[in-house]
Amino acid sequence: MASLNKVFLMGNLTREPELRYTPSGSAVCEFGIAVNRRGQDRDEPCFVEIIVWEKQAEACGKFIQKGSSVFIEGRLQYDQWTDKEQKKRSRLRVTAERVQFLDRRDMGGDPAGMPPPPQQQSYRQRQVPQDGPEGGYAPRSQYRTQYQQDGGYQQSNGYQQPGGYQQPYNRPAAPQGVRGGLPPQVSNDPADLPPPMPPEDIAGIEDDIPF
Repeated sequence: MASLNKVFLMGNLTREPELRYTPSGSAVCEFGIAVNRRGQDRDEPCFVEIIVWEKQAEACGKFIQKGSSVFIEGRLQYDQWTDKEQKKRSRLRVTAERVQFLDRRDMGGDPAGMPPPPQQQSYRQRQVPQDGPEGGYAPRSQYRTQYQQDGGYQQSNGYQQPGGYQQPYNRPAAPQGVRGGLPPQVSNDPADLPPPMPPEDIAGIEDDIPF
């Protein structure tokens, strides 16, 4: 046989929540809420006892108070016990599985009813000193100029001696027969060509053939 035990309630606390701990160390919080059903002629309030366990119980004991508006999602629980006068007592209350705080002053800005998470600390990005007077360092051009004035040398296609004299760079001479380092070019001028070979006398050669 199918069954369902689910309760949704929204109302206001009728008393201050009572937070306590069991001998095993579990937190439990009890409070009551008033749920008002508006009819046509009059209001019909209903008072319901709520019990909450564990972390939600600690949150309820810290963030809500009498008059706070809450939303309850849970199940019905039927309790029986015997009082000091040896009389049997019973009651029906709601074991809350989820408690949502509806007042901002109670929930600290968190709609889920839990305390707001700690804010992350912001870290400023470390800035690298700039190459300039504002960063505490002189420009590179100033160091380069000062070094040259102190007698340093600068090598750029030549050797610069102290005193400002720069010795020119001597390019190695190209080998003979090569102009500017390139292979010799072939001339098409007839005057530069070698003289033709004289024709051979083949008449005497034919007379020496034995056949």
